[in-house]
Amino acid sequence: MIGMRKLRITFALFLSLMMTGVMGQEYTSPFNHSLMNEKFYDLIVGESSGDRAFYHILDIAPYERDRKSEDYKGLFMESVYVVDKLKSYGFADAKTELLGKTKTWDGVSATLWEVSPNTSKLADYRDLAAILGQGSKSAHVTAELAWIGRGTELEINAADLKGKIAVTEASAGRVHDLAVKAGAVGIISYYSPRPLVDPIQIPNSGIRSNNATFCINLTPRDGYALRDRLLKGEKITVKADIETTTEETNIEVPTCLIKGADDNAEEIILCAHLYEGYVKLGANDNISGSVALIEVARTLNDLIESGQLPRPKRSIRFIWVPEFQGTIPWAVRHKDILKNTLCNINLDMVGLWLSKSQSMYCLHRTTMGNPHYLNDVAESFYHYMGATNKSFVATGMGRPDALKPVYSVTGSRDPFYYSINAHYGASDHEVFNDWGVQVPGVIMITWPDNYYHTSGDRPEICDPTQLHRAIVLAAVSAYTIAEAGEEGAVRIASEVAANANKRMAIKMRYDLAQMTDASGKDFAALYRTAKFNQDAMMKNEIATLASVLELAPASASLKEMIASLQNGVKAAWTTNGKTIDAAMKMRASSLGVAPVKLVLSAEEKAAAKVFPRSTDKVKEFGYGVLRSVSRELMTKYGFAKRGAVNHGAEIAKLTVGGTNSILDIKKMLDAQFPNPDSLDVITRYLEMLKAAGLVEY
Repeated sequence: MIGMRKLRITFALFLSLMMTGVMGQEYTSPFNHSLMNEKFYDLIVGESSGDRAFYHILDIAPYERDRKSEDYKGLFMESVYVVDKLKSYGFADAKTELLGKTKTWDGVSATLWEVSPNTSKLADYRDLAAILGQGSKSAHVTAELAWIGRGTELEINAADLKGKIAVTEASAGRVHDLAVKAGAVGIISYYSPRPLVDPIQIPNSGIRSNNATFCINLTPRDGYALRDRLLKGEKITVKADIETTTEETNIEVPTCLIKGADDNAEEIILCAHLYEGYVKLGANDNISGSVALIEVARTLNDLIESGQLPRPKRSIRFIWVPEFQGTIPWAVRHKDILKNTLCNINLDMVGLWLSKSQSMYCLHRTTMGNPHYLNDVAESFYHYMGATNKSFVATGMGRPDALKPVYSVTGSRDPFYYSINAHYGASDHEVFNDWGVQVPGVIMITWPDNYYHTSGDRPEICDPTQLHRAIVLAAVSAYTIAEAGEEGAVRIASEVAANANKRMAIKMRYDLAQMTDASGKDFAALYRTAKFNQDAMMKNEIATLASVLELAPASASLKEMIASLQNGVKAAWTTNGKTIDAAMKMRASSLGVAPVKLVLSAEEKAAAKVFPRSTDKVKEFGYGVLRSVSRELMTKYGFAKRGAVNHGAEIAKLTVGGTNSILDIKKMLDAQFPNPDSLDVITRYLEMLKAAGLVEY
């Protein structure tokens, strides 16, 4: 046993040394490099301003406020502001597109007064708009309060709620229907997602019900005081006067374009949601992303029009959208633009003061269903920003400042805290990533956010320096792709290839650790997982390198280089496979079992021979194509019930191009998600898509 332990330690050391060469270190200058000409990078840093972006936040969202009825009749203030700024910055084409009508709940007024045993005002919509829960109905009620604690069914049934207003520490949306069923005429909630962080924070929440009454949100600080009085047995009567309405308004999308030098070239689209509903006005979520986008547009346009930056080959388009509600109809209307779009960068919540919130500026990559070099371009600049915006680590103790500081006059001097993460949806880039759109999109976002979706989302939580860095990262990423020709494509391809080897090695390191610690019963399965994960990673990296070809499709030299780099990825895959095999044999010996032989099942062998391919019908339909599958087909193949498939959208995306077998798709799901679908589910799902005419074999 001692000899085997030494052997395992020796092998682990060998593996560590080997991967050090593969993975390397995120070195700082002079080893660290930028994908962009250094002069161009410095110009963008110098021209852009986090302070100006912060002033835009102060102009648009100094606090959350009531929208007046007249605001819904014409263009919203935010749309007018964005377009006016763009026009003042030289964008003659800046305009607000109208994409149809929508209806929205709107609060008019709300007060809550205690009338017995005391006379005091408890809440007022004019003081803080978030006190009125969205979805509330008009009401004029004088009623006694009744405590229902966490709002469990047991607590509600134990309380006498008939004709009373229920007071709870739970979210109103969760308890409303049960409380109303028990006779309550309204809800008072002091729920907060982070009461220990901020005792005066109220969530932007409400009630959704066919039998809605009203909800008044109190701060935890005020809610605790009310709770304590009720728990002491005090009888409290209040008067609630609430006016709400439903307004109709336009779906507004301000937009502008930096025109590329080549009229026939593609586009890059940057987006941010200017509206998240129409009654919520959050400084970080997402006025910060919207104002950063204004500053990205101004910076690039000023530098290009002045001749300091060459006009890029490709156009750069900017859109400010109502989240999803505007992005979806915009994508439906502009299929012609999207057919000619290379990628999307989504700025969502980019201004948070990171050190104060113990947060990071995150880049969330695309899934394997949308392999694209955009991930590596943006990641490269994140690393560069991180390496050049820290002091003693970057430059030695002799220099207190960063190598290439991106600061703002009124902002922090913090290092750049960042994180490169796997895919995350739930924002507008998902519209671009949709199977029917097929434009790879990433999101740049500050997270975690202690003020997310609350009344605490005000300008003071934002940092002009972080805004500045967000502006620079979006601008340099977009411009690098927009101007890339053959030489730029070579730089980008080299970056992708270097990262490909690193990513494959990181995945192997994790899988080997799992296998090394495996028990006898898990050992074979973990070995199989390690091998299959490398297969999935290799396929994805090969496809990512292939995506670079779109930057210079006529270049024979680029094609030759890409092929060489792809061969390098395959060589790394072969080497990693041998390493996994060697580790497997060592672990088998340690466990006293026979080495594992990787044998495909009959089902897997069959799946390896079938290569599903998306049909032209997918992009012809456009956004939301999966929802075009009939209910009859979904029922026939067993997918009518929610949750019957975990990753249907990703399964569909992995059919684009027809280069992945059904077994490959299974491996790629397994490599990405903790709850992947079974091979049977994947096969049946693809059969359903085939029957719908969306996939062919």
